[in-house]
Amino acid sequence: MVLTLGALTFFVGTRAQQETADGRSGSTPAATAPSALAATDGDLLVGGTDVDATRRGLEALATIRYDWQRQLPDWEIRFHSATTGAYGLTLTDKHRIDIYVRADESDELLAHVIAHELGHAVDVTLNDGDDRRRWLDLRGIESAPWWPDNRAADFATGAGDFAESFAAWQVGHASFRSELGLPPSDTELVLLEQLAAS
Repeated sequence: MVLTLGALTFFVGTRAQQETADGRSGSTPAATAPSALAATDGDLLVGGTDVDATRRGLEALATIRYDWQRQLPDWEIRFHSATTGAYGLTLTDKHRIDIYVRADESDELLAHVIAHELGHAVDVTLNDGDDRRRWLDLRGIESAPWWPDNRAADFATGAGDFAESFAAWQVGHASFRSELGLPPSDTELVLLEQLAAS
C-alpha cells in the first residue's frame, strides 16, 4: 500500500512487497526526507511527515481486522491533521482514502472513520448493483438513494449505511450513524462479510 502525507509518498507493506514495487532487493523506503518519519516495525515499513496524525492513524488502522491490503491492493490511505471539516473522504476515481485526524478525536472514533471509508472502498471495488440491492433489501431500505450528492454526508444513503455497517462489523457500533437503520443484525453481518469477500 502507498501512504501519502502532504507532498511525500511512502510505502506501507512488507519489505518483500517494497522490493517488488521498487524492482530491487534490500531497498529502504523510497521517500526519505529529513522531516519524514520512517520506521520499521518488523517487516512492515511505514512513514509520514505528520508524526502525530500518522502514528494515530496507523494505530487505529491496526485495530481493523479486515485484510484490506489483500482485498483492495490498488488503494492508498493518506492521513492529515485537521481541526474542522470532514473526518474522512473516499476518492473512488483515484482509489484513495483521506483521513483527517483531529487532536481531540477519540481513538475509537478515528478507527470508526477509517473503517467507514474502507467500507466505501470495498463497496466500489467489490460490489455491483445486484449486491447493493441485496444489501438494501435485507436492511429493509426501500427508497433511499445509494450515492450521496457530491461530497455531502452519506448517512442517509445506501452507500453510507453500508459503510457504517462495515465500520460496525470491524470496530463495533458505538459510533454508528446511519440514518437508515439500526446497527446491522447478525444476519446482515453475514451478508456484509460475503460482499466484502467477493
